[in-house]
Amino acid sequence: MAYTDFTFADLREKFGLGYDIKSFFPKVTPVQPSDLLLQQLELAKHFSLRSEKIKSEFLIVPVLAFIKIRNEEFVQLFSGENLPADRKLKLNGEVDYIWVNEKNAPELQSPVISLCEAKKGSIEDSLAQCAAQMYGARVFNQKHNKPIFDIFGCVSTGTEWQ
Repeated sequence: MAYTDFTFADLREKFGLGYDIKSFFPKVTPVQPSDLLLQQLELAKHFSLRSEKIKSEFLIVPVLAFIKIRNEEFVQLFSGENLPADRKLKLNGEVDYIWVNEKNAPELQSPVISLCEAKKGSIEDSLAQCAAQMYGARVFNQKHNKPIFDIFGCVSTGTEWQ
């Protein structure tokens, strides 16, 4: 079983995890996108955004790059990395995007603070995968003696983010 194979029933039975959607950021002040981000998103309009790969390249990566630049001194972004939390618990597999709380990390390391999963279709169908990855990040951090309580996850189609 990889992260993609988990269902919410699996997460509840194996790890005692529940499922609830809440707004964690009700008082977020909107940020003005950079001219570069706006140009990149405008460029995306010229492509057929049918596959997960092209949506990642033209919609998701520009947004994540904008976030990275705004938080350069705090985080590093990794793409397509394996998150090897615990093979015995089946918490292993590739994650589309992983944020670590280390600005110059040359390779994936803890603490993992956030994950983003890019999807072609339904966000709802991918939330269990993201939740499994978030739990995997928690286990990964604990194994590396850097436990943190809050780990954030996101599933995106490029136009929708949850």
